[in-house]
Amino acid sequence: MAKVNPFHSKLTGTKVYHDNNQCTEGNNIETKNRIAGTGGLPKCDHCKRL
Repeated sequence: MAKVNPFHSKLTGTKVYHDNNQCTEGNNIETKNRIAGTGGLPKCDHCKRL
């Protein structure tokens, strides 16, 4: 597991944060659309499984 600092998307419709660089959902978020931190959101299910 490769942990990274938590981040979430600034785009509407996303309701989770990511903290693993192997998460395909998190990797699909373009850098320009990332916001550091959890944003008070729950952790991504895919990140939990990794």
